[in-house]
Amino acid sequence: MAVYKEAYMTPIGERLIRELIERKKEEKKRERLVTVAGWITTAMFALLLFLLFSMAESSFGASMMQFFLSPYGFVLVAICAAASAFLIIEKKKSDEAEKEYTELRNEVVDRYEEIWNTEQLREYSYPLFEWLEREHDVNLYHR
Repeated sequence: MAVYKEAYMTPIGERLIRELIERKKEEKKRERLVTVAGWITTAMFALLLFLLFSMAESSFGASMMQFFLSPYGFVLVAICAAASAFLIIEKKKSDEAEKEYTELRNEVVDRYEEIWNTEQLREYSYPLFEWLEREHDVNLYHR
């Protein structure tokens, strides 16, 4: 495709496809970050709960107060809060990246006639669509 790219689409179409691939990569990257942040947040809260329940043998209120006043307890709570904040921020960024990708993808699908404006270009569009779906997980067959 790279050698004869003029035969596959117009220059505007090429720019749109390149941008679409970049946005898909960004969306996947954000999804991975959300997954990792979710697992880290879950692990930190599980550790916090484990430590709190393991201290329940003695008077619960005094040991809980002692736990939160200790430097380790404070650090663990701070890490849990930071991990939660990171998860929320990354989820918002992931949603925004998904929205941008979907908008551009819908634009490319809607502008099919403009991007592949001749019969010859339309013949090449389907192998291009197959390549995009296979290599980059970009589906341009329908909205």
